[in-house]
Amino acid sequence: MARNIAFGRIQEDVNKTSFFKILADEDLSSESMRLIPNEFWRSSECKILPPKVTLKVAWGSSWPVNLSPFMGCYLMERKGWEEFLNDNHLGDNEFLTFTNEGNNCITVDIFQKNCVEILKPLNTSSSNVKNEEMSCVDPVIAESNKRKVDSNVYGASSSSSSAATFSLTIKKSHLTLLSIPVTFAKEHMPKVRTKFVIHDPKGKPWEVVYVPSNGSKLFSSGWRFLANGYGLAVGDLCTFRLVRPKEMVLEVLHASP
Repeated sequence: MARNIAFGRIQEDVNKTSFFKILADEDLSSESMRLIPNEFWRSSECKILPPKVTLKVAWGSSWPVNLSPFMGCYLMERKGWEEFLNDNHLGDNEFLTFTNEGNNCITVDIFQKNCVEILKPLNTSSSNVKNEEMSCVDPVIAESNKRKVDSNVYGASSSSSSAATFSLTIKKSHLTLLSIPVTFAKEHMPKVRTKFVIHDPKGKPWEVVYVPSNGSKLFSSGWRFLANGYGLAVGDLCTFRLVRPKEMVLEVLHASP
């Protein structure tokens, strides 16, 4: 008689503790996002919980994350958690389940907001600059990715008078969320929540979610990772150039070398 693999998997998992998170918080590095419930460790044989765990995804990649005690529970420390989010391009209302596999290993199953499970990396980095320029994973712009990349689109010296631009000086609050000037947003930005791809002048992409509301127009999920990648600091001058409907180039003049 053939064995029901799915049912067997359920039987194997029934004694494993798990919890879930939905990446809908504006601050994906908040304490609530990094919290591991104390009950999650109930089946652990360790009397003293490990100072570090490994987050492992379906395709075998893994990330070490340090733990620290917090109000009777444990927090995943910011550095390891942000590396996990950034490497997997997360932050657009994905649904994540965390399962305790023992041996300080936690498997993470990732589901997109359309309920489809992610079973392979969404983006593959490459030392080849041309390949990296084409590594945008937003399906909305997939068709444009098939075309040859024109380096002038990203080049800082190729500023076009026809491209819509805005500039601002970075404040402390801008390192977490970026507020878009209202006038620019009304004329050039979408009316609904939209995923943007923002490139540096060499073509390296970041995915950032644009969230419009009555009171503000923000780059939210993904912006923190971009800010870290650019090394943004208070006082830096940022110029955004809209090169396609959902694609921008960001040029930065750092206040301090």
